[in-house]
Formats: sequence, structure tokens, C-alpha cells
Amino acid sequence: MTQAQYDLPWLNGVNRALIGAANGLSPYYKAHPYRGGLWLSEVDMRVAISHAHRFLYNRLPKNANSTVTALLHVGIGGSGTVDASKHGFARPWKLSRAEVAALEGYYTFCIVRDPYSRTLSAYLDKIVRKRRQAKRPLRWLKARFGTDAPTFEQFCIYLDEVGLMDDNHWAPQLDGLVLRPEEFDHIGRFERLGDEIATITTRIFGAPVTTVKRRGPPSTGAAEAREAHYTETATGIVKRLYARDFEAFGYEP
Repeated sequence: MTQAQYDLPWLNGVNRALIGAANGLSPYYKAHPYRGGLWLSEVDMRVAISHAHRFLYNRLPKNANSTVTALLHVGIGGSGTVDASKHGFARPWKLSRAEVAALEGYYTFCIVRDPYSRTLSAYLDKIVRKRRQAKRPLRWLKARFGTDAPTFEQFCIYLDEVGLMDDNHWAPQLDGLVLRPEEFDHIGRFERLGDEIATITTRIFGAPVTTVKRRGPPSTGAAEAREAHYTETATGIVKRLYARDFEAFGYEP
């Protein structure tokens, strides 16, 4: 989200109006209406479609999407660099009616992650490292708690009170999808990424693509750091805010 909900509440209305317009005008979104709470532009830009290789990959931040996108880009004959990979595919908004109809035969997939480790990873990467996505959360957290170094529990309170939809890196994964979960051919799991990459690239290219090293920001080690950061309050908030993700993707809440 380009502006935080707590700063400009009227943007929520603007966003709903834009989503309604897209659902009525775009051939893709007329066929697959977006019902989430994120800015549609932020979701649309994270979909990689190849007409030549007949696949649709719905990228979700914090789920190794940079690495997977680079592998796919190499597979279609691209360079595999981060920028080229993320801009080297077609997106739903620009598809024609005929291209949308052709998607019926495409391989559609995404990779999801346990909401507990994904939310913590977003905090460790974006908030602790003070990346650009942290500007507004840190301002709110500073006003609320008087600190420039908020704890994970305080970050969870920010999510609960105002910020859940402020950025796709920590918004519920369901809100980042351009298809309903049951419409995907394959929903892979971040926790078994190596096997998922082999399965996906073999399905698309006939053989696994393994020539790309890890892409994206350095690992946060969120899975190993859970015990150090999850308080009872933080656990309760994440369990409640991401209840739909837990249920939809089969993770234990």
C-alpha cells in the first residue's frame, strides 16, 4: 500500500473503487475478480505469466519469490537477474480476452508459507533492517511505544490495530492471490522449497532448473528465531489475523 491506512483513511475508498473498476474493465479481472484488501497494482505486478511456456506464477513476498522468479526467467531463456526476472513476464492486467481464455490450459501455481515464520521474517527483514517498507510502521510504532527499535510483539500490535494491509510483505497471503486457492494447479510450500522448485520447473520445462543461486534479501532465519520473538500476545495476534491463511493452506495455527 502506498499510503498507510492510519494516515489517509479515504484511500481505502479509492482502492475499493479502483478494484471495482478493474473487475469491470480488465478481461482478466472480469473473469477472476479480485476480492482482497491490497492495492490491486501491488498484487498484479507480482504475477508472472509466460505464454510461450504456458504458466502463471502468483508471486508472494517473503516466500522465496525472487529465487523462483529468477529460475523461471532462466528457464524461458532470460538472464535470471532480479530486475529482469520480475519485469520479464506478462501480467494479468494487460492480457487480452483471448489470452485470458487461453489461461485455462496454463499451469498455475504459487508458494505459500507458515504465517508464523512469514510474519516474523517480514519484521526481521523490513522493520529491524529499516528497509523502505518500514518508514510508516516505524513512525506509528515510535508514536505509540516511543521506540525506534520495536519488538516483534509491538509490530504485531501495529498489524492488529492499523497496518495489516499496509504492505504485501506482511498482508495475508490470500490477499495476494489473483486466483482462488482451489483454482491453482499447485500450491507449493516454502518449507520444502528445494522439492517444490524441482517439481515446478520439471513440470514446465521437462527437467529441473537449478542453475540460479538464491536471490532476494539475506535470509532472516525466521523459522529458527520464532522462540526468541513470539510472546503469548504476538502468537495470539498472528493466529487471529492470519486465520484464513492457516485454514486455506493447511498450516497448524
